[in-house]
Amino acid sequence: MLRNFFSLVILVLCPSLLMAADWNRVGERDIPVQLEADQLDYDRERGIYTATGDVRLIQGDVEVRGQVLQWSQQTGQLDAQGDVRLISPDEELSGSRASYNLQTGTGTVEQGRIFLRDENLHVQGESIEKRGDNEYHIKQGTFTTCDGDVPSWKFGASEMDVTLGGYARARNMVFYLKNIPSLYFPYMIYPAKSERESGLLIPRVGYSDKRGFQYSGAYYQVLGINQDATLFVDYLTEMGFGKGIEYRYVFGRDNAGEARAYHIDVDQVDGVSVDEERYALEWQHSGVLPWQVRMSVDAEYVNDDDYFEDFGEVAEDYNKDKVQSILSLSKNWGKANLVGLLKYTKDLEVDDPTTLQLLPRVSFDITRQRFRGSSFYYAMENEYTHFWRREGLTGERLMLRPVLSASLQLWDVFAIAPEIAYRERLYWGLSDDGDPQDEGLPELSVKINTRLQKIYAPGIGSLNKLRHSLEPEVKYIFVPEEDQAHLPYFDSDDRIAEANRLEYALVQRLTARFDSEAEEPLYRELLYLRLSQSYDLTGEAQGQRFGALRAEATLLPFSWVALKSDTTFAVDSGDWSKLSAEVDIGDPNGNMLSGDYRYDQAEDIEYAAVDLSVAFLKPVYLHYQQRYDFTEEEQLEQVIRVEYRQQCWSAELSYREHEDDRSVMLTFTMKGIGSVGGVGGNLGGI
Repeated sequence: MLRNFFSLVILVLCPSLLMAADWNRVGERDIPVQLEADQLDYDRERGIYTATGDVRLIQGDVEVRGQVLQWSQQTGQLDAQGDVRLISPDEELSGSRASYNLQTGTGTVEQGRIFLRDENLHVQGESIEKRGDNEYHIKQGTFTTCDGDVPSWKFGASEMDVTLGGYARARNMVFYLKNIPSLYFPYMIYPAKSERESGLLIPRVGYSDKRGFQYSGAYYQVLGINQDATLFVDYLTEMGFGKGIEYRYVFGRDNAGEARAYHIDVDQVDGVSVDEERYALEWQHSGVLPWQVRMSVDAEYVNDDDYFEDFGEVAEDYNKDKVQSILSLSKNWGKANLVGLLKYTKDLEVDDPTTLQLLPRVSFDITRQRFRGSSFYYAMENEYTHFWRREGLTGERLMLRPVLSASLQLWDVFAIAPEIAYRERLYWGLSDDGDPQDEGLPELSVKINTRLQKIYAPGIGSLNKLRHSLEPEVKYIFVPEEDQAHLPYFDSDDRIAEANRLEYALVQRLTARFDSEAEEPLYRELLYLRLSQSYDLTGEAQGQRFGALRAEATLLPFSWVALKSDTTFAVDSGDWSKLSAEVDIGDPNGNMLSGDYRYDQAEDIEYAAVDLSVAFLKPVYLHYQQRYDFTEEEQLEQVIRVEYRQQCWSAELSYREHEDDRSVMLTFTMKGIGSVGGVGGNLGGI
């Protein structure tokens, strides 16, 4: 049977149709409306179009489909039934029946479904009521970012109020795995847009040996287009009640930063009742003040030495032995730079009142500059420091160091760089009532180096060129012997050791060029090897003139393999004094193996770490991390993570063990939603 075809071009004046900016164009006078159906009737008296049989209303790139459609051009009322679909490039609304007013932009769809293509978000409900621009009320609805009739996960709620581009509120919400109800939330607010929006964040729950059961809730507050904050609370059954705040900001002149504060009333630690308060403060900032003064802040402070041991989740935190707060102001005039800083250090291992603080340190440096186009250069290093501590020697020091140097070429083969400097130190304001002191020392050095290289054309696959270079260098350093015992001692600059030695090194490089017809040539340094040693010419060094032999190497035979090592061999004792080695093997798919070994004879350190990630078992991903101390013969840390990933969700089970604490974390993550819950999160973000 031939289909009766009707096509009308209608110029009307009416506002939006549904959901997004694309729908807002429906009914504009300058955009024609095309109405197609198997049968089309028009009631001129009432101004109503009635279309039946495969109805299509098209305007621009938006479309309405259904089996029966009535549309009043005068009132803008549209009623459709029979597999109704309202389609735009970004989203689609469908249902069994729709009643919608094009002029008011409101209406209801029965047995409705919303699909947002960019977010792959599916929303459905017994009824979906549009109450305004992008505002919906959904009864007995669900939402998910998974495809399929039975999605891998979904949230269901008795009622949901959703503002697309804003946020959503849901009552009596249930989280489903497949069709199995798994979690219940009596009330929940979650983001429904990519832009920031205030609201409650998904809570986290967990357990660890040290903290016990943990419940963490948070509220996110937008303070403006350039500011926001997060307020959070933690309930720890084994420790107490904690609360904190994070504040983030971006202002003019590149001023940006974040500040965090956390406080907890500790009831017990390791099963022992206590009555303590612990808090942590952190501020990071960078930006430019008036007169082009750059300000940088990296401040961290905790009132209790055990704060990171109790709350740290990674080795870099719970192994901290100190916290520092540094505020610096700097001003640059071309090659002149003025820097002032305040530095406060707190020792977390012992309460050491002799810890030295720099309050302040001011430096003014003139970087290396050439004398009127000659081969000679000058520079200047100046530094003032006020040393303070609760107990022990305090005072002030001014250090001046002018430098003269040259850059010379011998037969266009050897580069020669002589340098002479004079370091003057002046002291006053000493707390031991000592007289002002001063001492000056000359410093002399000469460096000679050259480069020998040869280029090969192996022609192996894409390897077109191979360059091998040898770079020998020799440096002589001289500092006369001076008695400095009369000077106060604050740091190593107060005791400049005598020097009369040669430092020599040989650097080898192997650089490859890989050619490709489709891309630019790729250069990769396959090998870097530096051998260095020193020879002491002072009279006190008889019998032990040769210094330790150091070898630094980096090997990159393939793009997915990296080997690095740094070793030091003590010639006088015949022992390896330092040794470090790293290996990294990985591919773009996420399979990775890395190993790290460290040995330091003087510091009595010997440990190893291994990090393994396995991705070839997709959709299962495995991760294992181990750190072991060979000196103490004990395990420092062990982490095991198993993650299962699907198109729209993932679940991760992790186990972490270090020292006397063990924690387990189970985290569900949904695409577009984030993490649902976890065990053992970082407290306060500190």
